[in-house]
This record gives sequence, C-alpha cells and structure tokens, in this order.
Amino acid sequence: MMRILLTSTSFQDTPGKHQDLLNAQNYDIVSCRGPLKEKKMLEIIENIDGLICGDDEITDEVIKKGSKSKLKIISKYGVGLDKIDLNSANKHNIKVTNCLGVNHNTVAEHVFALLLSHSRNINEQTNLIKQGKWIRTIGNEIHGKTIGIIGLGKIGKEVAKRSLSFGLNVLVFDKLIKEEVLNTYSFKQSSVEEILEKSDYISLHLPLNEGTKNIINKNNFKIVKKKLVIINTARSGLISEDLII
Repeated sequence: MMRILLTSTSFQDTPGKHQDLLNAQNYDIVSCRGPLKEKKMLEIIENIDGLICGDDEITDEVIKKGSKSKLKIISKYGVGLDKIDLNSANKHNIKVTNCLGVNHNTVAEHVFALLLSHSRNINEQTNLIKQGKWIRTIGNEIHGKTIGIIGLGKIGKEVAKRSLSFGLNVLVFDKLIKEEVLNTYSFKQSSVEEILEKSDYISLHLPLNEGTKNIINKNNFKIVKKKLVIINTARSGLISEDLII
C-alpha cells in the first residue's frame, strides 16, 4: 500500500471532490498540519511514497532523505513552488507537480476584500461597534483611482478584470504578457517603475524567484505616492524587508 504524507491544511480543511478522490485510492494517509519546517519534515519523510504539501520547507536535505527511502512524487496543493528545492528534486528523480488555476478566483476576490476593507475602514468600524462605540469614519472611493498589477498570470488577470468592473484605471506589468491579452481587456503594459509612480493601489501576483525577489525595494520605492496601498497575496519576498522593518 502506498503511503501518502498530507501536510496541506487547505487540502485538509476544505471538503470537496479532492478529499473524496484521495480517500478512494486506498492509500495509507499520514496527515500533519503544515506548513512544516525542515526539521519536522526530516523526522517524517521516511517511508513516504508521495507528498501533498503546502508551504512546507522541502529542502535538499528533505528530498535526499525521502529519495533514499520511498519518495517518488511531491504535489503542491497550490501554485507556488518556491519552498521546494526543484534542482534537488530533479537530481534525485522526484517528480514535482502543482495545481495551476486552483485558487485564482479565490485570491482575486480576497484582493478586493482587503482593498475595500481598507478604503471603507470596515475593520476599524467593526472594532468600534464591538466596543459599543458609534464613531463615523470617512472612507474613500476606489472608482477612478489607478491600480497597478504586477504579474498577470491567472490570478493577476482575474484581479485586472475585477478592477475594470470597479471603474479603476488598470496598469499591468508582466514580462511574459501576450499582446492579445492587452488588446482583449485594454490593459496598459507598464514598467514596474511607472506602476510605482502612478498607482494608488498595487497588487502583487508574481512567483518568488531570483528575478522577482525584492522587486519592490528602497531604490524604486522613492517615487511612490504618499498614500500608496500595496496588497501582497503572493510571496513576502517580493518586497524588500527594509521597507517594512
């Protein structure tokens, strides 16, 4: 019987066909609640044939130990693979898969939940009401403002489409953008610098790699508007830590 290690809490906590499909395979399923650090992964990776992971630390050491035992495949329940040492997986003949498109609508909706919550002071008003206070705060319309979307994959594209529906001016940046996408939705391809300079809101939708790490940093942040709002539902490493600390 194949033994499957399941660490993705999103997989575990969301009922649906994915649960039914896995349970129907007659696998021996070992469930742990991730994301797990390398030390814990090293403790449990032996005698595992397949791994369904979230953002666990799947390092070279983890992959080496797994490959010396039974590990054959790593499946990311999500899109980003930056927590998995892909070079090590290739070296040790471990197949790596992900779930393209699994959450593009969910994340796009979450972006607007955050944006509207901020612009209309929803969290602040909720907390005041819970305290028994009735203090009216003034929010801001997003209609007519400019949103810069950095990364126009499945998620970024859904955010851009929703932005048009809200009456926002949309600027986009993606090195791999296709001309027909720009033409279909009338998006304006911009540089990162132009987006930083002209946007009232910025939404990040890039994978984290050597080319995108710290794409927003102290050098290019000097040109932004004073009240710029950045929404990062991708990876924290896209923004230089010295801007936050």
